Amino acid sequence: MHLRDDPGWRADTRFLSHHERLSAAEWLDRLREAPGVDALPDIYNEGPGLRELEAEVAGLLGKPAARFVAKGVIAQQAMLRVWTERSGTPVVALHSRSHIELDEDGGYQRLHGLVPVRLGTWNPFTAAELDAVAERIGVVVVELPIRRSGHKLPSWTELTAISAWCRERGVPLHFDGARLWESAPFYGRSLAEIAALADSVYVSLYKTIGGLGGCVLAGEPAPIARTRPWTTRHGGNLYTVFPYVLAARAGLREHLPRMAEYRERALGLAAALARVPGVRVAPEPPHTNAFQVYLPGTPDRLTAANRKLLERENVWLFGNFTESPVPGLTMAEVGVGSATAAFTDDEAAGLFAALLDEAR
Repeated sequence: MHLRDDPGWRADTRFLSHHERLSAAEWLDRLREAPGVDALPDIYNEGPGLRELEAEVAGLLGKPAARFVAKGVIAQQAMLRVWTERSGTPVVALHSRSHIELDEDGGYQRLHGLVPVRLGTWNPFTAAELDAVAERIGVVVVELPIRRSGHKLPSWTELTAISAWCRERGVPLHFDGARLWESAPFYGRSLAEIAALADSVYVSLYKTIGGLGGCVLAGEPAPIARTRPWTTRHGGNLYTVFPYVLAARAGLREHLPRMAEYRERALGLAAALARVPGVRVAPEPPHTNAFQVYLPGTPDRLTAANRKLLERENVWLFGNFTESPVPGLTMAEVGVGSATAAFTDDEAAGLFAALLDEAR
């Protein structure tokens, strides 16, 4: 159940998750201060500011080439199409709870005729599971982290084993790194070290980075260039994307240096919330700056309680609630960002207790 329909937020509403919400006027002020604001806007994905953003992200990921794409769904489907055509088989190995599988209306199958091999359940899949696949795989996709499994990450040992498995067999490895930025503190390694394990990497420019939208694909020049006709066929060749570019460049400077700080705060916050009677946290401790919470009650009752808390305290704890596999428990997410600094851990725990009291 999504709660995005006129929830009654005010300019001074405090949000537990993510970053501060900006008005349109505040966004315009922010863009006026962004790197590259004096450059001419791009036109159909050509322009100096766009090239500088692509070069910056390629450098961060240690890849020789990068392309901006307006939408991650478009970028990843294009990348999978390129890899499977090169491999000569339409089979895509991916996690059963990955974004590509659950949140894109089957686009990779319906639009590209790709065939899924679904691996894993609530935990990341392993190289041993890949080894058990009986058919030839065209591309392997690893989501870092797996949002729908609680923002979980495979261990570094397992991630390197998957990379080695792919390279030994000549199978391309693609990282769905929408939230790759926030994965680095868990591994204690640079973004480039992580990205080096994959043949292609997708990163979001609004998740955690706090931009307006868009993403970047990075890898070797030839396969990245081959995504261009497919992104155009998907309608991704917008006339200009300069607001996305400016917002991304500002976000990289503001939020990327704070990823370790956000994760450290998530560890303390999750521990405080887990002490509230009836609240469960998963994973415990969190792998990244985000985690799931399981609350007693139904999505409808918790939705109503969340709105009551907004009216009474002017705080917004959750964006949405979903049913969980455990009877009587409902799942929600917490994602630590700059907005979370408006709460102490004890205050957040007290608000969780008040939410549960209201939901009863």
